Amino acid sequence: MAQNVPGRHRAPGRFNAISELKTIAKESAQPAVKGAAIVAASGGLVATFAGPASAADGSTVAGPAVVGPQVGTLKASNALSAIGYAKPALKAATVKPVVIEDIKVKTERAEKKAAEEAAAAREAASERASRSASRTALNVAPDPSATGIIGIAQSLFGVPYVYGGTTPSGFDCSGFTSYVYRQAGISIPRTASAQAAASTPVSSPRPGDLVFFGSPIYHVGIYVSPGRMIDAQRTGTVIGNHSIWTTPSMYGRI
Repeated sequence: MAQNVPGRHRAPGRFNAISELKTIAKESAQPAVKGAAIVAASGGLVATFAGPASAADGSTVAGPAVVGPQVGTLKASNALSAIGYAKPALKAATVKPVVIEDIKVKTERAEKKAAEEAAAAREAASERASRSASRTALNVAPDPSATGIIGIAQSLFGVPYVYGGTTPSGFDCSGFTSYVYRQAGISIPRTASAQAAASTPVSSPRPGDLVFFGSPIYHVGIYVSPGRMIDAQRTGTVIGNHSIWTTPSMYGRI
């Protein structure tokens, strides 16, 4: 480490800014040293004493020239900054905005949103039911060339099931078959069991014959083709071409 010797130049060696500062501070406290310590922070260089010093033989030796910007006095406020230290900046406090809610307005908005969601749910359910009913009724399209009983039955596709109904505003199973036959000029009884009793049983049905279910009879439809019939099934359905879902009790011909 380089050392200052009074009256002589600094011995050659590696320069260390921190060690130099410590040496200056130590020597400046000795009575034999005169002058003020000057610190220059320019490119990492530290100046030596600016004032004259006494040599060992009593003569006065001029100090070396100051390198970098000259500073008259080293103050405590800039001593750390001279060696590259910067005081951390204080973090600004975050202030959260105060939100004042109107309880009445908030409640009204919540009620309105709930009502809109309920209405949308009802509309979606109604639309699904309508599509389902339409698919059930029209799973087999009407045959435009059909005549007689089958043609009349197909013209009523889409009419809803109504218990006890006997008109195009709504039919039950036997109300539908009796209406179709009546439109074709054939009078048959009103109930399914009475229609079965008035029919002639057949083993090979043809389009327009009646299809009966149960014992005692509880349901009736109009035969269309193998495995298919037109009937009014139950609440929530409409008149359409449906599958014969189970083995019929009998086929009847009027």
